[in-house]
Amino acid sequence: MGAFLPVRIAFMNLKTTSFISSVAEARAAMDAGWKNKHLHSYRKALRLLEEAQAGTCRQSVAFAAFVKAARDQDMVVSDQPSEGLKRLDALASSIYEQARQLPRSV
Repeated sequence: MGAFLPVRIAFMNLKTTSFISSVAEARAAMDAGWKNKHLHSYRKALRLLEEAQAGTCRQSVAFAAFVKAARDQDMVVSDQPSEGLKRLDALASSIYEQARQLPRSV
């Protein structure tokens, strides 16, 4: 399991989509078919991902740059939580609401 919520990316050359959820997966995805590898956001994401793998950049910063680069090129298919995560959120919310409604003794 990756460190981040999965982002679904559609690549140009393979006409496929991939779920990316870690810095290592994001770095590998940078070598796939992108619309424009000369775009500033692409180059910045590539640099930050390499720095994150080397330990000189926070992984969250590098992953955010990757997602931004993919959005800039309209490659993000969906960054919405999966159906399983939606169900887990609903369960956690219902438990939280029940706990808030319980009477508290002083």
